[in-house]
Amino acid sequence: MIQGDQDWIDLAMVIANEDAGPAAHYNVEATPEQALHLHLGPVPFLGAIATAPVVLLLTHADWDDQATPYDHAFRVEGWPLSALHPDAPRGAADYWRSRAADLIAIFGAQRVANSIAVLFLAPWRAACFDTRLRLPSRRLMLALGARAALRDATLVVLRGGEVWTEANEIAALPPTRLIRSRTWRATDLSPANLGLAAWDHVCRQIDTHVWL
Repeated sequence: MIQGDQDWIDLAMVIANEDAGPAAHYNVEATPEQALHLHLGPVPFLGAIATAPVVLLLTHADWDDQATPYDHAFRVEGWPLSALHPDAPRGAADYWRSRAADLIAIFGAQRVANSIAVLFLAPWRAACFDTRLRLPSRRLMLALGARAALRDATLVVLRGGEVWTEANEIAALPPTRLIRSRTWRATDLSPANLGLAAWDHVCRQIDTHVWL
């Protein structure tokens, strides 16, 4: 499965159907910061979730005033994490280029786009995440994370470490394959945020990844 392909679209439709009622009900009492922007559609994952050697785990897809329903449906052959492509929609592009800037400086944008995938516990865009939020899609997101763990990917928890480990396959990973950022506020991939040992491991994973 690759971001924007037919499997991605099918999964987005499943999520939209399953979450529609509960998500709308949640929004009735949610704060403006925590409200889910349902009109933008779900974001099942970014990148090549089945092959990327590094999978980032986050609580939710971030929202800003530049967001559109087409940001993450944008797709270019050879660029699975398509927000890194030069022609990507501005909002998503600015967000992911800034967070992957250190890796891009070493490997180039296209190699990083083929080596990094992103998974969201709540696959909807919001300004902030509510830890009390429980949507039907949660089981699907945890299952995708478990699959990544079972295929030897390195998982990097940038947000929500305490909830991602609800999946036994993720909880069982050794520290070398379940990397946690040093601060929950930061989502950048950098030596400062990951630590030097973890940063070196991520770089080795990308350097040895074969992509076409």
